[in-house]
Amino acid sequence: MSASDPIFANLNKPQKQAVEHTTGPLLILAGAGSGKTRALTHRIAHLIHQGVPPWQILAVTFTNKAAKEMKSRIENMLHITEGEDYANWGSHSAKLPVMGTFHSICARVLRRDIDKLGRDRSFVIYDQDDQEKLVKNILKEIHIEESELKARAVLGYIGRFKCEALTPVEAQKQVTTPRMEQVVRAFAAYEKGLRACNALDFDDLILEAVRLFHEVPEVLDRYQETWRFLNVDEYQDTNHSQYLFVTLLARKYRNLCVIGDPDQSIYAFRGADIRNILEFQKEYRDALEIKLEQNYRSTQMILSAADAVIAANPRRPEKTMWSERKEGPKVTVNEMRDEKLEAEEAVKQAEAKKKEGIPLNDQVVLYRTNAQSRLFEEACMRLGLPYRIVGGVKFYMRREVKDVLAYLHVLLNPHDTISLLRILNVPARKIGETTLEKIQVWNATAGLPLWDALCSADKIEGIAEATKGRIASFVELIRELQKAAQTLTVSDLTTRLLRTVDLEKWLRDDTEEGEERWQNVQELLSVMYKYDGLTPENSLVSFLEEVALVSEVDKLSDTKDDALTLMTLHLCKGLEFEHVMIGGCEEGIFPHASSLFDPAQLEEERRLMYVGMTRAKTHLTLFFTRSRMLWGETRSNAPSRFLDDLPDAVTERRSDSVLSAFAWASESGEQKAAKGGKLEPYRQEEHLNVEFNQDTGLEDGTQETMTEGTRVEHPTFGQGEVTAVRGGVVEIQFDSGQKKIFAISIAPLKIL
Repeated sequence: MSASDPIFANLNKPQKQAVEHTTGPLLILAGAGSGKTRALTHRIAHLIHQGVPPWQILAVTFTNKAAKEMKSRIENMLHITEGEDYANWGSHSAKLPVMGTFHSICARVLRRDIDKLGRDRSFVIYDQDDQEKLVKNILKEIHIEESELKARAVLGYIGRFKCEALTPVEAQKQVTTPRMEQVVRAFAAYEKGLRACNALDFDDLILEAVRLFHEVPEVLDRYQETWRFLNVDEYQDTNHSQYLFVTLLARKYRNLCVIGDPDQSIYAFRGADIRNILEFQKEYRDALEIKLEQNYRSTQMILSAADAVIAANPRRPEKTMWSERKEGPKVTVNEMRDEKLEAEEAVKQAEAKKKEGIPLNDQVVLYRTNAQSRLFEEACMRLGLPYRIVGGVKFYMRREVKDVLAYLHVLLNPHDTISLLRILNVPARKIGETTLEKIQVWNATAGLPLWDALCSADKIEGIAEATKGRIASFVELIRELQKAAQTLTVSDLTTRLLRTVDLEKWLRDDTEEGEERWQNVQELLSVMYKYDGLTPENSLVSFLEEVALVSEVDKLSDTKDDALTLMTLHLCKGLEFEHVMIGGCEEGIFPHASSLFDPAQLEEERRLMYVGMTRAKTHLTLFFTRSRMLWGETRSNAPSRFLDDLPDAVTERRSDSVLSAFAWASESGEQKAAKGGKLEPYRQEEHLNVEFNQDTGLEDGTQETMTEGTRVEHPTFGQGEVTAVRGGVVEIQFDSGQKKIFAISIAPLKIL
């Protein structure tokens, strides 16, 4: 294929190298905005054009959004290349490589083969809410008070164990404290609880796939033969279990292409291990390394600033990002009095940029912790600016949505105790807590799952006959809907469910909130319709898997309303905006207080700043405050150390206080004034109501003679009257109607 063909069109030299390399291990170090998705998709298209069957190619991404984008690009590319042969490509899944997240691919493997591990293929996938409920139940069962050990803390430990592929027995060997003893006891009980409910959590999807490959070699061999060409995106964010999954699959043919950027490894708290990418060439000594250093997103100003911040990190492969977009505004660093003014200023800047032609959809406010979002949200509301919070209350976590999903989980797998307990009284069936306790005691004694106990409720002593009748009606309802599930798609099944239990009446209680809850259920139905083309069982299973694995970032691109995006820095990876604002650039906020005494965590905080900065195409604004309310008390934190690394040549400083030392260049204000020099272009914008002037002019002693009511003249604003004098600052109401604030020591004012 010649370089003029569409597969090689619009590729730079390193990208072409990556596309042409088809066999053997390949490491692509791809900087932010360097077109790595383009390189990866063109590479896959080239493999197919070279005769590799699409089903022999596996592409692992970190978001469903990335997988969809790659599929779409490959379809378009091969349609262009092959003409009519690929005209109907999108309708034939066999002509597309398998692309998806680790979790979705492993779920696919397990749906087919988990029975070889003695597990049921109708397993459900527990989300964070389900996991938390299960852990709370377990802590009660093993008599650990929540005041001693919280469910979320237990789940945090369990997540770390699973990322390291540790079983409860292996975790027990690491116990050194009584608290960890409790955690491991809870871990062991949690694993038993998941099995009893025939449920897997997110980490299990990968761990069980790895276990399947280890324990059933013929299954591993089948997948090695199926997926002979492996491509893994965002390899710097893989954890140990994901590394094992990839390594096992690649062992036979070694056609493994990994692509990523060590400078963007920001998920250590989820178990991501940066060593996987840093040590790739130690493991695959014959691997070709290609660097993608040309940035297609940001201006050189932004790249130079971001490179200066990340350069302080040790142990990173050397690379220098560059852009053909040499011109652009400087990176702005705004100092504000406090967090309220910071939020207000950010929102005003977004509004100003909108007037300049940058839609709100193309602007974002990023912050280190979720707690910071409230003030930005309030500022948007005060100024009437539309906004959306990514990572707030997720759609699929809303109560009414979870209720419908719980019903569907039970129809697929009635041994899902967590879902069963959720729907037993939705809508209300007058099956009280006392009755539930009697049932659970009975089923624990009999060693039966909750569903079996409900089916045998008539045998349980101490339950009123009327209540037994209501339980029997519920069991009959579930059985009838299970029969319907054999012939109905998920949308038709859910429609029947809603009608049968009259959920609309239950939700719509003549309040605005009730109306919104019912609309959310209707929205859930609209998601289901795209599964109508599948068989009934596949329709239900596929829908529930998508719901379990979807993320808020995946849905961001689907929004059509023009609104300012508010999100944490950890959620912004893979996104880009014309204007990026990062709040809270202070020591203890960003970098976070928990990282200040841990070099490895501090390096990750620096990478997080790098990721945030490189989301910006043209405009980048960083905020810090002189004081901030934290945990009920006002604190004054130093500006973030990351700001110290910004080169003066690409940075513009602004402040809402003319007395701030930060508002001056590296020399002090007195030195500048003494030289008759100019302030750097660190002028404050009009809406901050502070004017930084570029000329000095007042004679010694002028401050003492200037009082309220003094008439003065300014070379630009004309004549006016002093309305207030505070320290070294003067407020003047000019005859033109403008009101300005000046630093007396440097303002070119003449007393009349």
